[in-house]
Amino acid sequence: MKKSLKLLSQVKIARRGAQFENYDPQQVEYMREKCINVNENDEIIGAVSKRQAHSSNHLVLHRAFSVFSFNSNNKLLMQKRSSEKITFPNLWTNTCCSHPLHTRQEMDGAVGAKRAAIRKLEHELGITGVSTEQLQMSGRYIYLAEMENAPWGEHELDYALILRNVGQEECTINRNEVSEVREVGLQELKTWIQNEPQLFTPWMKMFSKTEIFEKWWSKSSSQEEDTKIYKLN
Repeated sequence: MKKSLKLLSQVKIARRGAQFENYDPQQVEYMREKCINVNENDEIIGAVSKRQAHSSNHLVLHRAFSVFSFNSNNKLLMQKRSSEKITFPNLWTNTCCSHPLHTRQEMDGAVGAKRAAIRKLEHELGITGVSTEQLQMSGRYIYLAEMENAPWGEHELDYALILRNVGQEECTINRNEVSEVREVGLQELKTWIQNEPQLFTPWMKMFSKTEIFEKWWSKSSSQEEDTKIYKLN
C-alpha cells in the first residue's frame, strides 16, 4: 500500500473511534467512566460513558466543571494538558477541568460539581484541603468543540468554579494528566492567547472572550453564586 493511502486508511479508522492501541492505557481506562448526560436546562437524562460523550460521531451533552484558581497575587494558575490526554493534549487551559460522575456524591448539581472538582484537583495537581465552600460557582456554560485530527470533541454544560489563594506552590502534578503549570496575570494571558491561540484549549479561548472573565480576576467581585446557563462560542 502506498504511504499516502496507508495514512488515509489510518485517518478513517481513527475517525470511527475504533482503535485505542495508540493511546495511553490509563487514559483509555478513564474513558469507561460514566458522565452525566443532561439537556440544555441541565436536567439529568442518564449516564453516558466518557468515550460515548466525547466521540465526534455523536457528541453527547454532559456536565463538566472548570476551576479557575487565583493565587495570593491574583494570578491564574494554568495547566498544560499532558501528551497522554486523549482529548486536546498538549494544550494550555484553566486550572482544572473534568466531569462530575454519574454517582450519588456528584450528581447533586453545584455541590456535586464542587465535589468532583475537589477530587480532580487532588488527582491532577496534588492540591488538597479544598472545601466546597471555597469554590464559588460563577455560571454554567454550554459549548461545543471538536478536534481537527482525531475523532474526539466536547459538548459540555460546564460549571465555572472560582477558587482563591491557591497557586503553584500547592501543586504536585500528576504527569499522566499535566505536563506543566504556570501562573499568569490577566493582561499577560490576553496577549498570550492573542499571539498564540493554537496553544490553548477551545473552552479556554471561549471563556476568555466572555464579559464575566475579567471580573473573575477581581478579589472584590461578588461572592454570590451565579446559577444562570450561558452559551459559549
